[in-house]
Amino acid sequence: MSHDPYSPCVCGSGKKLKFCCQDILSEMIRVEKLVESQPDAAEKLLRSLMTKHQDKEIVVTQLSAILMRKGNYTEAREQLVEFLRRHPDEPRALLALADVCLATEGFAASKRIVHRAFQLGARQYPNSVSMLATRIAGQMAQRGCAMAVREHLALAVRMSEGERRNSLLMQLANFESQRTIPFPFRGRLALLKAELGEEQQKEELRARRVSQLGCWEPAAILYTRLIEQQPNNGALWHNLGLCQAWDGRIEEAAKALHKAADLIEDYDTAVETETLAQLLDFDIAGDDSYGVVQQTIKVTSLSQLLTVLDADSRFARVQSSDDEAARDDGRVVAEYELLTHDIPEDGDLDSIPDVVADITIVEPEGADGGEPGALIVALDTDIDAALAAFRDVCGELALASDDDDKPVKLSQMPQICRAFDWKIHHADEIGASQYRTLNKNRLTTALSDWLDQPMKALNDESPAEAAKDANNLVQIGAAVLSLEVICNRMGYDPDLSDVRSRLGIPSPKPLEIDEQQSITSLPPIQFGRVTMSELTDEQVIDFVNRVTLLRHQLLLEQAIEELIGRPEALDKFPAMRAHLLRASVARENNDLALASQCFADAREAVEDAPDAFRTKLELDIRELSCRLDDPSDPELSKLLGALRDRYFLKIPEIEDVIREELANSGCSHLLDELEAAPAGAGEGGVWTPGAEKPAGEASKLWVPGQD
Repeated sequence: MSHDPYSPCVCGSGKKLKFCCQDILSEMIRVEKLVESQPDAAEKLLRSLMTKHQDKEIVVTQLSAILMRKGNYTEAREQLVEFLRRHPDEPRALLALADVCLATEGFAASKRIVHRAFQLGARQYPNSVSMLATRIAGQMAQRGCAMAVREHLALAVRMSEGERRNSLLMQLANFESQRTIPFPFRGRLALLKAELGEEQQKEELRARRVSQLGCWEPAAILYTRLIEQQPNNGALWHNLGLCQAWDGRIEEAAKALHKAADLIEDYDTAVETETLAQLLDFDIAGDDSYGVVQQTIKVTSLSQLLTVLDADSRFARVQSSDDEAARDDGRVVAEYELLTHDIPEDGDLDSIPDVVADITIVEPEGADGGEPGALIVALDTDIDAALAAFRDVCGELALASDDDDKPVKLSQMPQICRAFDWKIHHADEIGASQYRTLNKNRLTTALSDWLDQPMKALNDESPAEAAKDANNLVQIGAAVLSLEVICNRMGYDPDLSDVRSRLGIPSPKPLEIDEQQSITSLPPIQFGRVTMSELTDEQVIDFVNRVTLLRHQLLLEQAIEELIGRPEALDKFPAMRAHLLRASVARENNDLALASQCFADAREAVEDAPDAFRTKLELDIRELSCRLDDPSDPELSKLLGALRDRYFLKIPEIEDVIREELANSGCSHLLDELEAAPAGAGEGGVWTPGAEKPAGEASKLWVPGQD
């Protein structure tokens, strides 16, 4: 195959083939064919080329790639360093060296070469920049630098295309949906506009440009120089803090953001900046944290263990979807919860016990799998008591621990989250609706207690004490916004209007959003300042999608109500999804009547859909699951009868699904509702094989899809 000497070189350098790789084209084509199937032969050919073409970038980078694949990082680095001494600005070699350094030394030690590679290689080799950014995001995740993870993933997306871009978008969406990460860190954060002189504006523009390329250390250096000229410019301190956080320098970032909050004049911007600083402080708290740990205890007899656990009222066996499931360490046989006290016999909801530890009983796979055991998971403050209680009930069944059975830390949380970290035992006689009520009552108490809890962010004063000094207004406002983040992290999204009122701090000022502004460009920390009624239909739809991804229940409730009230917007959004989102919010609020209406609206929305029968079946099952939250719901019998009559003859396996749903929900007393003969059986209507033909009218044979 001939190649036009004036066409772009196939190596991707951007040069014409004649002035780049024409003299080694045939050899490089052979290398490309050999590299996967015969890497040693490809390496030998590249080493031969190096003797004559040591200044060819493609040769040295291809050779270094093969050496890295073989684990020979030292020689790969030497080859690249030697080449870059002669050609210090060759982007592909810089990118290859950055890859070697990241793999061997980590980001902190490699960032200068990485950022130089980003600046010189982004235009010609964006995909290589994307791959490096993804690797850095992984390293930042291991260090717990959430802001840096998010920005490096976003950079990787910007620099990619095609299938890789789609894959990275999914990875970014997965990150942004992780509720264990503070929600302000799960979305975009914007640099503030700074009031500067003409020359300083040019320098600040340089900082923004290198920041856009993911070079946050150089950007931070530029902002530091500007701060030396304008030390009281809050926007510059804010931007410095963001660049440091994106670069993984959390402690420096927190200090810069605290300083920015002191200097920024706009109250809401200052509060948001101080909130970011406080959230970063939580991440660097060190000893001021707690964790979840797991301890393994081996036992001599699995059957005897289950017997003694079932007989002890401190241990409650729980229904689990993982029951009889396979794990890496064996087959799950049963799961228990260790309770703070016995379950009250009189059904007093206020006396329902908390869970001290979760216990999974595992049977090893295979003949040589070892002894069966129990995996005990508890807070680090509770693990000793949980182990003692387990050994107490097991007696000689529990084997002595060895050095391999030390507690394993599963997660770490800021200490301030502890007041909102509880687990109430879900007894069979308690419906999910009552369970949610118990949690909301507990949350109300925790919020009230929070007002009197001393905090480092408030100089060891409680919010109630600090609120007496007007100079603390920004810090208290940030503490309340941090409280919202903490609650969301722990699975709650309360309305904090009452907390703000009791502390005497103003509500956030509504944002002014232009009709052309994209909601995706809005930082999540500002979502609470959005006035839904002032958004366009497209913006409302985007907002619903964003808060659904972020899993913020209160904001979703506000957004979905706005969407439902706009028929034209609803035409652009899957109507069934909108009604189901509204039903899920209503269910969380224990408004089962509204949830039922949402299911009815969803059925109406799919009335003319091609697969309406199957879709309505799905909706009916969802409504049943919702109504089972309250086992005393008088509409349950009616719904079960409708499901029986509508589906059992057409789809017999549905009966097993519903029976399992009733059993799992502690509603076995409703099983009798499924025993009555379906309406129409033996009375005309649908005929099934084995039944007598209906009298009085022509018989019909049911076929799939018939309603």
